[in-house]
Amino acid sequence: MKEYAILLDSTNCTGCNSCAYRCIQEFQYHDGASRGNFRTFVQINDEGLYHRRCMHCLEPQCVKNCPVSALTKSAYGPVLYKIDTCIGCQTCVRVCPFHIPQYDATTKKITKCSLCAHRVSEGKEPACVEACPTYALQFGEYKAIMAEARDMAKKKKLNLYGLQENGGTHVFVLAEEDPVKFGYPKVAKKDLKKKAAFDGDLGIPAIAALTVVGFKKFSERRSRIEAEEKKNKE
Repeated sequence: MKEYAILLDSTNCTGCNSCAYRCIQEFQYHDGASRGNFRTFVQINDEGLYHRRCMHCLEPQCVKNCPVSALTKSAYGPVLYKIDTCIGCQTCVRVCPFHIPQYDATTKKITKCSLCAHRVSEGKEPACVEACPTYALQFGEYKAIMAEARDMAKKKKLNLYGLQENGGTHVFVLAEEDPVKFGYPKVAKKDLKKKAAFDGDLGIPAIAALTVVGFKKFSERRSRIEAEEKKNKE
């Protein structure tokens, strides 16, 4: 089964929060959002932009500590949440090193990103990626996205967050400054749990092929959006 990840290039982000608005529409959680609960949200700080979203850890603490298994780690990347199973104990809120799960006192449940698992299962991109007008968000196969993140960080001398934090995640953040300066939690770095993925067990040709496929989809999406924008102006 394919494994997926998101690459967030914050140097292209304008803080428009199109990702947050689209997410609200996708999941129809307007009431929760009105109470300040979001699956994803761009917080604009003086030092930079902080994208508050689940990092989908390779070995998530929330999953390990949930007493009723309301949180599970999927084989294809996202940390999934079963709202009907959740008892509202807030254990996940306390143990998450990224401070992501938000407890809603009204519903007695939590709110967190699922990486749009329902869309991914249908071969679609997460709603936030599809909606981003500046292409700051990319989505694709985990190893290809990770390879691209590391390559961009090296070539553009950017900071890479999410590669080793808490043993690795499925969300990679690129930024000119240290992401911790503008809101990202300072999380201990550990060796990647999936060393084979880090060491490039697919080999250079395979990773290159996956990257090409990812960029083909990215280019197709960009062309589609530009065509729609042109049509709307006519």
